[in-house]
Amino acid sequence: MSKFARQQQSSPPEGWDYVEPILTALENELRDKVNEPHEGLRKVESGWPVYQINWQRTRYIYDLYYTYGRISRQIYDYCIDNKLIDAALIAKWKKPGYERLCSTSAINPQNSKFGTVSICRVPRSALDSQEVEDQTTGCRGCASGPTTKNIFGNKYGQYLAQIQIAREDREERKRKRALEDWDDEAKDKATSEDSTDSRFVVGAADGSAGTNARSLFWAADESEVERAAAVAARLANAGPPGGEGGRQKYEPPGKRSRPSKSVV
Repeated sequence: MSKFARQQQSSPPEGWDYVEPILTALENELRDKVNEPHEGLRKVESGWPVYQINWQRTRYIYDLYYTYGRISRQIYDYCIDNKLIDAALIAKWKKPGYERLCSTSAINPQNSKFGTVSICRVPRSALDSQEVEDQTTGCRGCASGPTTKNIFGNKYGQYLAQIQIAREDREERKRKRALEDWDDEAKDKATSEDSTDSRFVVGAADGSAGTNARSLFWAADESEVERAAAVAARLANAGPPGGEGGRQKYEPPGKRSRPSKSVV
C-alpha cells in the first residue's frame, strides 16, 4: 500500500490522479536510495537523496500550483496537510532571494561550524568559478541570480513540472497533427482509443510508455530539460493572468469550461 493511502487524512480531492504517479515514483525512489548499500560513499553523501528528493517532490507541487496553475488549491492543501511536501521550504521560496533554496538546513547557522549559512547560498559571481557542494544536501548553488539551473547536478535537480507539461504539450500537438491528416473513419477510431487515460504515457523519458514506472518522469538528457523549460515558460505566460499569484484559472484534467450564454 502506498504511503499516500496510509497517511491520508481524508479522501483525495478531484484531480489527485494527475500528480499521484510522480509522487509515488519519488516515494519509491527515496525508499530504494535509503535501503541501498552505501559502500564507497562519504558519510555525508548517504543522506543527500533524502534532501534532494524532498526538494524535487516539493518543487513539483509548488510549480504545478503557483507557476502553471495545473492543480487546484484543494490538491495543494491536501499535500501539505498529509506532509507529502515540505511546507517550511515553500514558505522560504516565496521570499525574495530564496526562490531556489535547497533546504531550510542550508540557512540555519547552527548547522555550520562557522555559525553562517551554507556555502551553496553564496552567489556564483562571488565564488570566482569555484565549484561548491553543500555537505548536508549536496547542493551546488541555490542562491538567486545566474547560477546553475540544476542545483544538485543530477536528475533530482530537474524540474519535473516543466518536463511533464512540455511532454503533455508535445503529445497534444502530435495528436492534433494526426487528426488533421486522418479521414473521418480514422478520426472515429482515434477518438475511441484516446478515451483511455494517457497521462502515464507522457511521463516516459523517451516519449514511450516504457515498463519501469519509476524512471518515466525524469528527462533523458540536458537537451530535453532545456526544451521542457522553454515550452513550460511559454505555456505559463500564455493567456490572461488570473487568480492567486497571477496563476491561470484551474480546471480539473479532462474537463473544459463551457462558454457563458449571452443574455439577449
